[in-house]
Amino acid sequence: MTTVMTHSAGVHEMGPAVIAIGVFDGVHVGHQALVADTIALARQKDVASCVLTFDRDPDQIVTPDHAAPQLTSLEDKIALLSVVGPDAILIVPFDEWTASLTPDDFVFDVLLDASEPVACMVGYDFRFGTHASGDAETLRHLGAIHGFAVTTHPLIQHGGTPVTSTRIRELVSAGEVAEAAELLGRPHRLRGDVVRGQGVGRSLGAPTANLHVDARFALPASGVYAGWAATTAGRYPAAISVGVPPMFPDATCDLEVHLIGFDGELYGTELLVEFGSRLRDMQRFDSVDDLMKAIAEDIARAAELAAGG
Repeated sequence: MTTVMTHSAGVHEMGPAVIAIGVFDGVHVGHQALVADTIALARQKDVASCVLTFDRDPDQIVTPDHAAPQLTSLEDKIALLSVVGPDAILIVPFDEWTASLTPDDFVFDVLLDASEPVACMVGYDFRFGTHASGDAETLRHLGAIHGFAVTTHPLIQHGGTPVTSTRIRELVSAGEVAEAAELLGRPHRLRGDVVRGQGVGRSLGAPTANLHVDARFALPASGVYAGWAATTAGRYPAAISVGVPPMFPDATCDLEVHLIGFDGELYGTELLVEFGSRLRDMQRFDSVDDLMKAIAEDIARAAELAAGG
């Protein structure tokens, strides 16, 4: 079972360990391989395995106006990393103090303050320290001084191209959620609070949960998708609408979800939505009857795809 800890200055959370360091947004197949290899190395050395990550994307502090949309919340990142199975996950709060640390300071005031690293494993493009001034070679040099080894993990390739969080964000932004799922090793997911809408879906024979999603997270391109939605009552196949429907320009939510087979109240709850595949573009119909027919076809197709996996 994975222990989750939050680093506090002066508190030595970990003893001897092999430590994977990174942001790990999305916890994609490359991240999973890096963490799995960290666990294997820790077992060889008979020490604990640990993932050191941050409570947010550092860019949200360093360059907030240019921070990339996130693929995972902290809650989901912890859950997904835990599935891989490290002994511990150490969350480092990233704030202005953390952003100001030089590479040397980061190693001394965070890494060595929190643990006794035997070895560290990082991605090929690892950067750390103020203004991203340190890289894997910097860490290797500091490791030689402080007594730990550093391994740079090779990139995982998919379709002849490296798997990166940036590549996955581009796929999600383009609505290519099925391909994004191949790189993530699971469907792209979002969490949102269910809020009251205008009741249009119910009047069309397909009641929807209207979700408020934090703007910091990666929303797929406008369109209709098949996927799943998880509530406290279980996980349901879902038809998902992203964007404002052309026939209802006054719609107040960009994300609406019809849970297939669900009957109950969702207002005020949190919904986890997973995007399986894109069904069609958002479009204007000649009549409400045509729209209702299209919605029924979307729901039938979403149910069919969910049944297949």
